[in-house]
Amino acid sequence: MEDKKENIIKKILKNIFSVTDADYSHKLVRICGIRLRILKSDNKKRIKINYKKYKDITQIPPAEGFLRDYQNALLVILKEFDRICTSHNLRYWLSGGTLLGAQRHKGFIPWDDDVDVDMMRDDYDKFPSIFNACKTNPDLYCELWRDKNAPATCILKIQHRKIKQAFIDIFPHDFYYTRARGKDKKRLNKKVRAIRKALSLSPFRIKDTNELMAKIKHLTLDVINEKIEVDERLKPSIHWGLDFPHRWSNWIYDYDQIFPLKKIEFEGYMFNCPADTDFMLRNIYGEYMKFPKSICPHHTDESKFTPEEISQIKKLISEGKNA
Repeated sequence: MEDKKENIIKKILKNIFSVTDADYSHKLVRICGIRLRILKSDNKKRIKINYKKYKDITQIPPAEGFLRDYQNALLVILKEFDRICTSHNLRYWLSGGTLLGAQRHKGFIPWDDDVDVDMMRDDYDKFPSIFNACKTNPDLYCELWRDKNAPATCILKIQHRKIKQAFIDIFPHDFYYTRARGKDKKRLNKKVRAIRKALSLSPFRIKDTNELMAKIKHLTLDVINEKIEVDERLKPSIHWGLDFPHRWSNWIYDYDQIFPLKKIEFEGYMFNCPADTDFMLRNIYGEYMKFPKSICPHHTDESKFTPEEISQIKKLISEGKNA
């Protein structure tokens, strides 16, 4: 009985205040039900160069040392992703910090440590089985990933079996059934964001991944699209999938802002990008040619890479050069 009481008290105290690891680079602070992700202080110390001494952000040189090796390893995975998408006519485009890096630096942002790509839902659903069947590196695999600290968050990741922190995030987009304009676009944006927020609330959390994906499909097709079939020939609006709680205020894009896809240089290679890259970046980052407030890696913890993983990173880079 005393042990049971003690466990109940611990659980109550944990809900009032606790600090745990959210992932490799962030701490998760819980205060009275409110969750805050805070970047670990060690990440802020990883960058030894004062980048702000450069007047032109586009002139900052690439990363050096371990971070550059890690970026080059991610590039190998991105090239494999592109190869498979191209050979199977799967549409994708660079997004987030990867698109920003391509536009501003023609490669990785010098302090970045991840890769982001987007896909339309039809291709997104097909991708895991195609990638896993056609990959040339047996250590790579693609599967749905769920955030243990945010159970309603579930996206595709390409991961490496021997390098735990090496991954590419793939985010889905969905077609709306028509082209929303003016006030209708604002209402649609409000509706999509409200549904995503409700999906994140505790009473609606779904433990089973297949059940969660079925719920997202139902909300997208039956609630947002009102059971109206999509005809892409009408160039309908496009919105971020409900699978991930993006922080941007606008979740809605015009068809012509994404399609037809164009090409952009990234680390000496050409990858897909949205038709209106400038709009997409301003929608997320605002004045993206200015220096950001936080200049450091945001996704990995360099101290947690084992000697074996570092060896695997170098091996992956070498294999990529010989491919």
